[in-house]
Amino acid sequence: MKLSNSFIAVKKISSPVLRSQFSEDKLTQTAELILKVEGIINPLILRIINAQSYEVVDGHFEYYAAARAKEIDPQKGEYIGAFVIDPDNEEVLQKQIELMRKREFGDNEVKEKLESLTAQITELAESVKKIENILSTQKPKLGNQKKTQKEKSEKSEYDAMTVPQLKEMAKQQKVIGYSKMNKSELIAAIAK
Repeated sequence: MKLSNSFIAVKKISSPVLRSQFSEDKLTQTAELILKVEGIINPLILRIINAQSYEVVDGHFEYYAAARAKEIDPQKGEYIGAFVIDPDNEEVLQKQIELMRKREFGDNEVKEKLESLTAQITELAESVKKIENILSTQKPKLGNQKKTQKEKSEKSEYDAMTVPQLKEMAKQQKVIGYSKMNKSELIAAIAK
């Protein structure tokens, strides 16, 4: 038989793909389902390394999910269903795997999706620039408005003060020539 379906001990299997490439949460969820139904719907495809070991050709995620199942329940997760490739037919079976199991988006689909995403990103970048321009022109105006309002409130406070109070304030602020200034000059000097 060129392709045989077998139950293989998980501990005899290895994968050239690192486990860290897969989400531990997804592996655990899948492992729990494997244990629940006592099997896997998508068998691994393995090549024989020697009499005691196998390597995953396809189904790396499934292998790590089976390994996780063995960690959770060593007895139920000890074996996993797999197709073992006969070394004489490995090349033909590899082509079949590529055609049947590793289908990707067609080139046109990928191109269309990339163009759509590029257009959306460009549109968003233009919107951000417009917003930045609006904000940069409004900041000085807002700052001036706040400053004008502050000056107005300070001037009205100073208007309520007497000349001797204003002179005392000018003295504390070390305003030069404050003793000869009138009320409006003192207010202007203090407000600076």
